[in-house]
Amino acid sequence: MSDLDELTSLVPPPEEPPPAVDWDAAHAALGVELPADYRAMVERYGGGSIAGLRVLVPGHPNRDADLLEQVEPQRWTLRYLIDEGIEQPYEPDALLPWGIDEGGNGVWWLMQGGWPVVANEARGEEWHRSEGGAVAFLTAILSGRETSDFLVIEGDDFEPFSDEAGS
Repeated sequence: MSDLDELTSLVPPPEEPPPAVDWDAAHAALGVELPADYRAMVERYGGGSIAGLRVLVPGHPNRDADLLEQVEPQRWTLRYLIDEGIEQPYEPDALLPWGIDEGGNGVWWLMQGGWPVVANEARGEEWHRSEGGAVAFLTAILSGRETSDFLVIEGDDFEPFSDEAGS
């Protein structure tokens, strides 16, 4: 069973296919190609919250859900912490956000060494690292193969995003 098949068994995707994402435009805007497993997940689920993880999608009409709109604000937060003397294990520019859980914790790719998934605690200093891709990370957390003391990713529901920010 593929990681995506396992994810769809853990969190059923919507019945209707989601709107298409302009991957070429996203890759051009970011200057990097997003991982294939993430693209397949977005093509299956679309923009929404998977078991409490708001999956950012390039070009989504809701700026709060648009990966392209969230890169700099999310990196700025890490830069601010560094400026305040709170060391971070990764350089903000080496990270690309792709999810935010219900507790405000960030889920990122470390854009080096196979693009592992890393997550940071929003109201603390803890980090979690997973060597698999986005889909493998989600299935490992949801199945209990991986655990985190701070991530709020649980359940079996998918909630599509509204097209309006703040919704």
